[in-house]
Amino acid sequence: MKVTTSFFYKTFLSDLNKQLDAMFKAHEQLATGKRVLSPSDDPVAVSRIVKYKSEISALDEYKRVMDTAKNNNSAIETAIDDLKNMLIKAKQYAVNGSTDTLSATDRLALAREVDTLIQRSIETINTKFAGRYIFGGFKADTPAVNAQTGLYQSDNNLQYLDISFFLDVAVNLPATEFFTYTVDPADPSRNLKVLTPYNYNFTHDPNAPYDADPLGALLMPQPSSGAITNPASVFTTNGGTLTIKLAQNEAINVNISAGASLNDIRNAINNDPQACKYVKAWVVNVGDFPDYRLVIGSIPNGKSQMIRIDVNTSSGDNLNLLAYNPESGSVSMSFQENIQGYNYITNPNDPNYYSFNNNYLNENYYLRALHFLKVALENNDQGRIQKAVGYLDKIADSLYKQQSLIGARLSKIESISDYNLEVEKNTKQTLSNDQDVDAVQVISELNQTMTVLQAMRVTLTDFFRSTLFDFLR
Repeated sequence: MKVTTSFFYKTFLSDLNKQLDAMFKAHEQLATGKRVLSPSDDPVAVSRIVKYKSEISALDEYKRVMDTAKNNNSAIETAIDDLKNMLIKAKQYAVNGSTDTLSATDRLALAREVDTLIQRSIETINTKFAGRYIFGGFKADTPAVNAQTGLYQSDNNLQYLDISFFLDVAVNLPATEFFTYTVDPADPSRNLKVLTPYNYNFTHDPNAPYDADPLGALLMPQPSSGAITNPASVFTTNGGTLTIKLAQNEAINVNISAGASLNDIRNAINNDPQACKYVKAWVVNVGDFPDYRLVIGSIPNGKSQMIRIDVNTSSGDNLNLLAYNPESGSVSMSFQENIQGYNYITNPNDPNYYSFNNNYLNENYYLRALHFLKVALENNDQGRIQKAVGYLDKIADSLYKQQSLIGARLSKIESISDYNLEVEKNTKQTLSNDQDVDAVQVISELNQTMTVLQAMRVTLTDFFRSTLFDFLR
């Protein structure tokens, strides 16, 4: 191959440009800290870098979402704490109000304090965070509870946020589980659902109000022949006499005619001019299917355990099912605090569901329990005030359960946050391996390039300084 001066010059310039390009690239890598400056540098690495950056961007977004989820659930936890503290205060009022040392005026003063707690509770349950009601469902722009009626006016839907590639978490807590309830399905036009008047019942005449004893009553057992499906059918074949006594009051004899039904026995007790001073009888269905029983409560409420009933009839007659005298050993009826269909009604279609004395509602719904206590204090009713203590305890248990649910959510968020941080750390390290420059190596290579350039400069200077005459000598 013939090496001419022109060829040498062109080759030298080409090599010089390569070294200058390498030096420029090294300077650019050092300036940016990046190894891959364009797709042509490393096409495979570029595709991985794009993927890693996308994952890191998603993790950053999840971090913001987790902050939102954590703040929402922390707000719920704080609100539940506030509700619990108000329950504690209400229980103190109930315990104080149930003592014999307080007068009716004293209890009226306590009732006003409880009313203040009711208003504060409604404000708490209508807490907003970031412009949304935390105790509502999808209707997050509507207050959870109507301040005038105490009715829950949202829905029970949960709102979720994705906090990771594979997990989500709820950020609200519909209050239907512990605070109140919606409308009466039997009659949506009724407007007394939560703040029900004392002894109020929708199916009874106001002159003879429903007065179930929330503290409990005597319940007749089911006959050995099976459930009574028609309370108007014959219950006692031979009839007889019921001797009824309440505490130290006089014993009253109530005559029951042969062939009397449960309804007839109820009417005989309630219409007796003496017996009706001390006891009141009801016929209630205690089952999902017809299962009618006789229930007998005390007048006033709260003393049903002191009722004694002796039965005088022939052996084997159903009338003996009404006996209740523990001292003599003749006991068929039983004292029960919660009697289905009487003072513990779970079916919203039952006409007595919204009764003031429905233990089921009072022990499951926050406002009902506080309202029950307030009204019992206003009416100087020690028995119901004592009952309110139990309601408040059960509501508190429900709040603790809901708070533990929120605690589990917060723990989940914290755990996923730690996991995402670890994933982000590993992804960034992998990204750095593909994208970032090894500064020590690049500096070493740059020094080598500069040494080569220096040598080339010397060679070039020496070569082009020579002339044709230098070669001819």
